[in-house]
Amino acid sequence: MSGPPDSIAVQSSLLPPPFRKELSVLYDNAPSVPVSEIVPVIERGFPGRSLDDIFVDFSPEAVASASVAQVHTARLRSDPSRVVAVKVQKPEIKLQIGWDLFAFRACAHLIEFAFEVPIMWSVDEIERRLREELDFEREAGNSELASRDLDTLADRWLRRAVYVPKVYWEATSREVLTTEWVDGTSLVHPQKLATEGWSNKEIMQQMVALFAFQIFVAGNVHGDPHPGNLLIRQNPSNNHWREPQLVLLDHGLYVRESRQFRRQYAEFWRSAMIGNKKSMTRIAESWGISDAGMFSTMVSLKPPIMGAHHRSGVNADDGGESKRAYEQQMEVKRRTIAALRESSNLPPELVFVTRNMNIVRANNQSLGTPVNRVQILGQYAALGLRRMLIDEALSSDRRYSGAQGVRPSRDTLLSRVVGVLAGEWSYVTFRLALWAAGAGMAVYGVWARIWSAVTGVPRIRDLDGIMDEAMRNAMEKKLGYRIDTSLFTA
Repeated sequence: MSGPPDSIAVQSSLLPPPFRKELSVLYDNAPSVPVSEIVPVIERGFPGRSLDDIFVDFSPEAVASASVAQVHTARLRSDPSRVVAVKVQKPEIKLQIGWDLFAFRACAHLIEFAFEVPIMWSVDEIERRLREELDFEREAGNSELASRDLDTLADRWLRRAVYVPKVYWEATSREVLTTEWVDGTSLVHPQKLATEGWSNKEIMQQMVALFAFQIFVAGNVHGDPHPGNLLIRQNPSNNHWREPQLVLLDHGLYVRESRQFRRQYAEFWRSAMIGNKKSMTRIAESWGISDAGMFSTMVSLKPPIMGAHHRSGVNADDGGESKRAYEQQMEVKRRTIAALRESSNLPPELVFVTRNMNIVRANNQSLGTPVNRVQILGQYAALGLRRMLIDEALSSDRRYSGAQGVRPSRDTLLSRVVGVLAGEWSYVTFRLALWAAGAGMAVYGVWARIWSAVTGVPRIRDLDGIMDEAMRNAMEKKLGYRIDTSLFTA
């Protein structure tokens, strides 16, 4: 049930704590409208049928509410034993979203003009996707597609770890979405999760793996994985011990990746991991991005590499450190602007894939960064790339050549064998690079624990923490209060 205000809640880390607390209600506790205004919305989607013809025990109060819609519980008239969640579009939203998107476009123009940051290239795609969120029949299709991807493409562990509620099409229209009701605890309430005894590490392993799977393997990506769209419940298949299951809600905003983009993105991750700058540059330039290193930073693969004058060192006094921090910030800004300057070739999927990854990063940080997010993403990038390369090697298209026509069977067999070996080699080298990176972080962790024990300085657990701590310290001096690590997300 997301929309522009919900995005503000995701990005509220820049604000002081009291503002963050108030904005958190936008996830699932925004003001709701009276049921008397909701009933006409339901009934116009089912001509000739009243609310009582479709539902029984329809709750008079909304159990959750966000900017676009609110949720009521009910039972289906056709099956009164089944409790359902009825998501109903708020009556004024079609008018409101027009004004919201107008304000969004105006702000984008202002930011690009005032700060010289090229962002207008993404506005049309974002507007189109946000308008699609108002079609709940599309959302129902996205929900079933996500469930089908898990059933057909995911490994056994991930299929067990994630659940997508069933859609009831007989009670669904463009403004009403009816799904199975699932009891669980929202990630909006991390303290409640802790009280219930759930492991943050298990929760985040499931979450990061799910969205890495969607990005690199399935190609159908949830565009708004904020905490209000994620529930944790006891896995119903396990009656013996506590086992969390992640329930994924709100499938209104999805992006369908082209196969070309998915392969290039996975190859970019592999190239970044193994240090193949030539391949990184080739892929980035094909998207119109001139600075592959800066793009790697933008998708959270590694910290930015500064110019030589930043590495040469300055005096350790406060003035020197402040000057260095300012110069680094200016270089990051300059390189980001330069990287996005040529935007005509940027894949439209990139906006929402990057958004997904960075919201997941913020979710991980909100639970104390219990998992190495980059490692999990890399594992699924390796798997997705391997599958694509092997699929291409075994494709019937390899039997044909534009110059020679139908290839002899011997040439086809050799071509396929070489393609399969290339896919396996890509996978092995990718996983070795991930292992080396993980080993390096493990060594750093041991050293950090020793240093923390000796000095009393809290250790930073992983790469996300290292990057954020440096940025947070610099920004704290400017803002005058401690900011959340999730500030540095898209």
